[in-house]
Amino acid sequence: MTDTEVLAFVGSLRSGSVNAATARAAIELAPEAMAITIHPIADIPLFNEDLEESGAPDSVVELHRAVAAADAVLFFLPEYNGSLPAVGKNIIDWLSREPNSLEGKPLAGVATTPGSRAGAGVLGHFEQIFDHMLAEYPRFESFGIGRYYEKFSDVPELTDEETRTALAEWLVGFAEFAGQ
Repeated sequence: MTDTEVLAFVGSLRSGSVNAATARAAIELAPEAMAITIHPIADIPLFNEDLEESGAPDSVVELHRAVAAADAVLFFLPEYNGSLPAVGKNIIDWLSREPNSLEGKPLAGVATTPGSRAGAGVLGHFEQIFDHMLAEYPRFESFGIGRYYEKFSDVPELTDEETRTALAEWLVGFAEFAGQ
């Protein structure tokens, strides 16, 4: 039986995304009492108040419904130019609006990047965004994987055992945090 339902977003639309591979590894490595589901984001339009005022698109309504049904949320984010990619920020922008289904949900950011800083830029900006919002968003410490080209196969698949162990241990901590 699953105690914690986690909804995940991958902030990349690329089919060969290493962040999508990290999300798949997280699904595999999650503790038994946690289930992680990746929510598709390709059909979610760029945030636009005109769209919001005329009635949120079905994909946005479904986005809020999925977040509301989840116990916690994970964002798997690549680092573009030291920050969040537009698709990842777009999800946050839509979720910060009514019905603000993300409010109060335990959340965390995970970054997989080619640099040795393991996504410090994107994860710092991710946390900064939530610090500036008015609503309450309980956050767990971020997790970063740097130098991914040493840790993933060409498929890509997370193959580095040390990184897999670290991710599994981090997920146990996130599950405990989400269950509080």
